[in-house]
Amino acid sequence: MKKIIILLTLASSLHYTKGYAQIPFNTMDSLNVNNINALALVHGDMWWNPALEVAHCYFPKNSPASIQFTSALWMSGYDGGGNLHIAAQTYRQNGNDYWPGPLDSSDTLTYATSHNWAKIWKVLQTDIQSFLALPTHDSASTPQAILTWPGKGNTYATGNGGVPLTITTDMAPFNDLNGNGIYEPLLGEYPLIKGDMALWYVFSDNGPVHTETKGKPLGLEIHAMAYGYKRGTLIDNVIYYDYYITNKSANTYHNFRFGQFDDVDLGYAFDDYIGFDSSHRMGICYNGTPDDGAGGGHPINSYGTRIPMVGLTMVVLPGDEGTIKAPAGTFDYYINDGSIIGNPATDTQYNYYLRSQIRTGAPFTNDFTGRGIPSKAYGSGPVTNYVFTGDPSDTTQWSECNCSNYPGDRRFIITSSDFTFPAGSIQHVAMALVTTNPDTLNACPGVSFDSIKILADTAWANYINVTEVKPFTTNTGIRIYPNPAHNQIVIETSGLATGEETITFYNIIGQKLNVPISGTGNKRVADLNGLPNGIYLVVYNNGTIQKTVKVIKE
Repeated sequence: MKKIIILLTLASSLHYTKGYAQIPFNTMDSLNVNNINALALVHGDMWWNPALEVAHCYFPKNSPASIQFTSALWMSGYDGGGNLHIAAQTYRQNGNDYWPGPLDSSDTLTYATSHNWAKIWKVLQTDIQSFLALPTHDSASTPQAILTWPGKGNTYATGNGGVPLTITTDMAPFNDLNGNGIYEPLLGEYPLIKGDMALWYVFSDNGPVHTETKGKPLGLEIHAMAYGYKRGTLIDNVIYYDYYITNKSANTYHNFRFGQFDDVDLGYAFDDYIGFDSSHRMGICYNGTPDDGAGGGHPINSYGTRIPMVGLTMVVLPGDEGTIKAPAGTFDYYINDGSIIGNPATDTQYNYYLRSQIRTGAPFTNDFTGRGIPSKAYGSGPVTNYVFTGDPSDTTQWSECNCSNYPGDRRFIITSSDFTFPAGSIQHVAMALVTTNPDTLNACPGVSFDSIKILADTAWANYINVTEVKPFTTNTGIRIYPNPAHNQIVIETSGLATGEETITFYNIIGQKLNVPISGTGNKRVADLNGLPNGIYLVVYNNGTIQKTVKVIKE
């Protein structure tokens, strides 16, 4: 069992399911392509196994120790009448705000539909490469991960338990070779994913019940893709999470705020410290003692004296504009009890934590008054949107290590700033889970954030350099052929608005390539003779429209 709050889960869940007859789904899958083995769940939570009530974010991936316990999206906003709408998730002891599946035309999600969509689709780049190498495609030879991919119009799409899915709206992204907006794998179309392994799933907040926060649903549909790379470099210690959040309600939300909640148990849960690196919009967890788990008798999930440091960095947030990154709105925390800085129990209290306020509505404060003096970040000092903002290696900066706080079970929330979220619009958010390798230098005293910042730099640089895979939109008037190709490919356009035209090639790890391109008018020819055989991304952009296509050179 995890801790006191989780000991309540089984009894609370039994009461919850009996009262509503809406049993949550424990469907999950693991992203384990690199050095991390991390679970994702169909209710939008992740990094734990709710059936066993144990952490499942193992690092190194064959270790019994885990760098996380659970994490989920928290979001809130106000409708035109000033009413609070909110969605959040923790440990399911209070129910569920999120349910697997898309919203229907009335912006709701029934239990039957949620049951059918309680699935995570998992694809490997090697699946795609094997598929592209086939001379012909039929239902028997096509890998199931590609055949059943939930792309719009796919007649082979299946959900939970193999149930057929009818998909009439844009869902999982795919390479649309003929531009008709329908996913047709037997014509050679395939999933558009990032990384060497990807998980795709969809969940919404206006499902059968909305009982975690007990607040008004927002009417949001979230398309999620988790992915990672295996390269033998620092990127092997990174997992990405891309969210496309659609406001399917009739409300335009004001003072809307996106947040990521993280119960960041680093091995043994009760000896942790947290901190914040504003330059990377990153929450950090490091050990408060040099021997993880010593206070608990070194349980199997502890790291001992060689401990990693873990960070959650927000790579994309609402408010970003190109290379200009907006600051995080808030970074705050709470602890595992019923105090004024403890577990939230109402929609108002969840909303407070999204806005750098404790459970009473009072603001967080910077209580740092000197090294060795405990600081709980509330009750005195100047008001602040961010807590524990200093590097513990500098004794003049505000960190839990410098304050000699009592190590314990920490939960933190990173948020965006407030923004307006119009009805029908989409917001994109991306984050990365990053971890250093286990070391004796990752605990208080003597710890520095330098190493975890290097991992964050790696995650940000890789993300920026890899072409974004957006939800599918039909781009008629652009043909890129042949595919597969040998010596050249043709990029042909018709009926497009004029604009500054660019054609860019990338390899599968996002590096920009120098490919000679010739031709005028509506036809360009790219010379592939300088490229080795493999898979490449071709990005066409004319200032008004963009299309990204994966091509294979044989």
